[in-house]
Amino acid sequence: MKPKAAIVGLCGSSGSGKTQTCQKLVQELRAEGIECGGFVSPAVFEGTQKTAIKVQWLESGDERILMTLSKEDSKLTLGKWQIHPEAFEWVDQKLTDLEECQAFFCDEIGPLEVEQGKGWTKALEIVDERKCELSVICFRPSLRDFFSQRYPDMIIYDLDSKVDDDKITKDLKKFFGIA
Repeated sequence: MKPKAAIVGLCGSSGSGKTQTCQKLVQELRAEGIECGGFVSPAVFEGTQKTAIKVQWLESGDERILMTLSKEDSKLTLGKWQIHPEAFEWVDQKLTDLEECQAFFCDEIGPLEVEQGKGWTKALEIVDERKCELSVICFRPSLRDFFSQRYPDMIIYDLDSKVDDDKITKDLKKFFGIA
C-alpha cells in the first residue's frame, strides 16, 4: 500500500453529475500532467430520454455500449436496462492489464458489483490495493454506507447537495501538490 494513496467518493443519484464530474476532473488533472486511468460511463440520450449507457476506457478513449433499454426478450437485465456482458468483459480485461496510474477513476460501482459480486469487481481490488495515488469511485446514495465502511478514510463529496465541481477539482489538485 502506498502511503500517499487516497480514495475519493463521488456520491449521487442518477443525473447528479457523477460522470460529468469525473470527465472534468480527468481533463483538469491531465492538463497538469497527472496520468489518469480507469473508466467513465457516459449516458446516451435521444432527445431528453436516456437510451443507453456507454463505457469509455480513459487511457485510449475507446468505448463500448454497456447497457441499453431492456426489451421484452432481454435476458440479462438490471432494472430497466439490458446488460451487454461483452462490455463488462472488455473493461474487466482492461482492469486486469491496468498499469499503475496516478489517478484511477471508476464510474460507477453499483449494486452489480457490491450486492452480486459481478461486473467490475476488479476495480474494487485496485482500490483495495491502493495501486494508484488517488482512486475516485462513483456510487449511488444507497451504497454510501457500504463504501464508508469499506474505506473509512474515503473523502466523500455528495453531488446531490450540489457541491461545487471547482471545489472538488481544487481539492484533488491540492492532493497532487498543484493547487
